[in-house]
Amino acid sequence: MRFASLTDELNSITKDYDYGIVPGSAAVFVKDEVMGIGRLDLTLLEGVMVVIEVSNQGYKIASSSPLSDDPVTLAAAEQVQACVERESFETMENLLMTASPLFREQFQSTLYDKLRQVQQLQLMDDEQRQQYSSGNQPHDYNTMDGLSPTGHSSNHTDITNLGQQHSVTGQPALPTDSASSPILLSSPSSSLPDSYYHKQHTNLPKADQSSPTTFNSHTTSSLDQQDLLDEINQWIH
Repeated sequence: MRFASLTDELNSITKDYDYGIVPGSAAVFVKDEVMGIGRLDLTLLEGVMVVIEVSNQGYKIASSSPLSDDPVTLAAAEQVQACVERESFETMENLLMTASPLFREQFQSTLYDKLRQVQQLQLMDDEQRQQYSSGNQPHDYNTMDGLSPTGHSSNHTDITNLGQQHSVTGQPALPTDSASSPILLSSPSSSLPDSYYHKQHTNLPKADQSSPTTFNSHTTSSLDQQDLLDEINQWIH
């Protein structure tokens, strides 16, 4: 049995297999907790009523009877009757799939749908992982447009040439010693135009506002997927 209690086992059977039998047809009429034996009847989709005995030894078809004289129903009843001679089945699913081909089809279809839901949740989970990962890539703050070693060298060359031109024309030449030059002593940033700071400020990466939402969606998707896997595991066992 799937449950430790006979009562819980019988209650589960009466409602868990409606997808593959006549819905609502399962009813318990014997429940002996002392002996650990219970009996219930249900109607298969083929139109055959069966009495099932449940115990610690497993599941057994005690008897069967067709509900009509239809040739298809009578043929199905013969197949079910062959299962009566068996000792017991390990699971209720094995019993029903052996006795009822229509139940087997419904079981496989339902299982396929559940597994497809798991696959869809897995794809959603992987997609959200990628979105979350791409949204948290490190930004390169060292990339500054217009500020390169070549640019510094060019500025220094222009200042030296300017000093040489003043010397040639007889005007006071600017000192070429970088240690005494008032221009070179000033902060490098003071010689940059205001548009540079505006550009660099506007180019700073903004914080990813979607990360918390993406993380929450990813967590919810993972929880849904785990719940569905737990349901399938309990369902087939």
